[in-house]
Amino acid sequence: MTATASTAALSPAASLRGDDGWQRAFFRFAAASDGRTQLARQFVQYPFHITRPMHLDPNWPELATLVLQSTSGGLFRDDRVAIEISVGDGAAAQVTTQSATKVHSMEAGDTAEQLISVKVEAGGYAELINDALILFPDSRLDTATRLTVAQGAAAVVTEAALWHVPTEARSESAPAFAKFSQLLEMTDDYGVPIVRERQLSGLETPAGLRHWEHYGVQASVYALAPGGAILPLVSALRQALDGHRDVWGGVTTLPGEAGAVTRLLATDGAAMRAAVGALWRASRVALVGRVDGLSWRK
Repeated sequence: MTATASTAALSPAASLRGDDGWQRAFFRFAAASDGRTQLARQFVQYPFHITRPMHLDPNWPELATLVLQSTSGGLFRDDRVAIEISVGDGAAAQVTTQSATKVHSMEAGDTAEQLISVKVEAGGYAELINDALILFPDSRLDTATRLTVAQGAAAVVTEAALWHVPTEARSESAPAFAKFSQLLEMTDDYGVPIVRERQLSGLETPAGLRHWEHYGVQASVYALAPGGAILPLVSALRQALDGHRDVWGGVTTLPGEAGAVTRLLATDGAAMRAAVGALWRASRVALVGRVDGLSWRK
């Protein structure tokens, strides 16, 4: 379906942004005197909403889990959302989304932007477990993820996306989103660049949609540990990936032995979710020796 003035969704946030033009959420996690991680500072604007930090994992009672929610129903044209996560020394925090995020159809020339920043200080540990972005026909999204992980810190970050398949046209559908731009940058705690990569696809881009036609779901899992033991991490990730025969992927080390990234392709969203879950759990064990004690159902 081609988006027109009557079908393209307008952002409800036009009058609700901050002075800088962005819709922001900020979270600072710190270790309390009893060893548990607490949410020391928070700031949220529309469309963000959060749960109270929870300590649910019996295998890691100090770990704080925060569920990031949205009240808007997805990303709309002209949305500019920014999420900033900071984890201090001795703190352990997991931030996860409530569900997949729809990126709605847009009129020609309109786009949405999403910026995610994660900073982990020495001695800290962070997980950002993102559910998939669902790219609707004629949608346009620019995303940027910026990671700063100090020596002696560790983090796991997941990203995933799939194109929308209408139920009534599932057998003959093809991807039809206009633009999907993904930028990832990683620096050390002195600001020295470690990784900078960009992926671009969509009907309006030179890359087109050829690599989306056979694999409708794509994901990346970043396991970061500057100065850590990388070879055992890579081995653990490859072993976790071997158990998912309906997902295609590979594991490679990041420059400067800052960690490892796993790239994934799949034809089925449920298969991809299972693979990503296995990889972040394996990453946690390899990075900090903690076995996940929860069974998430979303």
